[in-house]
Amino acid sequence: MPLPPLVEQERIVKLLDEADELRKLRAQADLRTADLLPALFHEMFGDPDTNPFDWPVKSAGDLMDACDYGTSQKANEDGRGIPVLRMGNVTTDGDLDLEKLKTVELADGELAKQRLQAGDVLFNRTNSRELVGKTGMWDGRFEAVPASYFIRVRFRPNAEHPQHFTTFMNLPSMKRRLADMARGAVGQANINSKELKSIEFPVPPIKLQYEFAARVSDIRVMQAEQAASRRRLDNLFQSMLHRAFQGDL
Repeated sequence: MPLPPLVEQERIVKLLDEADELRKLRAQADLRTADLLPALFHEMFGDPDTNPFDWPVKSAGDLMDACDYGTSQKANEDGRGIPVLRMGNVTTDGDLDLEKLKTVELADGELAKQRLQAGDVLFNRTNSRELVGKTGMWDGRFEAVPASYFIRVRFRPNAEHPQHFTTFMNLPSMKRRLADMARGAVGQANINSKELKSIEFPVPPIKLQYEFAARVSDIRVMQAEQAASRRRLDNLFQSMLHRAFQGDL
């Protein structure tokens, strides 16, 4: 196919550059939004390392109703059984990424034991040293179970809000602590349930924790809208790129 005239080539390059610039601006905005959760946490509760509000310090285990490992049953890609959450379904900032899901078939007894409830905390106990300990909160959008890579935690409702704990665990300072705690073979690190229960942190009044959780929900809605915008921009850019190669732009 012959090349279009130089003027036309310049027009196409300009359009593609403008579309790519929009993608870059979207990515920069997303990075700033990712900083909102730690900033909000410090604004409402202070630095947990210095505990400026003198909140009582408790161990995570003292606040839990349950602390269990996920299922070790092999997952499948055929849709048989119930969705199973794996390492990649929890992001480094504690959000949920559910685009790629597998399923698992469980007997009734194990299914009843493993089924997630809204507000369950998922602690990634096995991963690389950089990623071990990433923590998310299940929102109950559909029935699911956790894989064995996770420890599933339930807190007593009036003792600790799961969103407060989730955000605390994903703070940069806590990630460094978890990396120090983690032990592992080559390429893998592990933190067990006993070690998780032993983690101590300042516990603010539960009412303030619920206020924090409500504000986090608003941020998550904004992040979901940004993710949808990012996908639209990516699709637009790829479409324009395809059309440019086809000489149809």
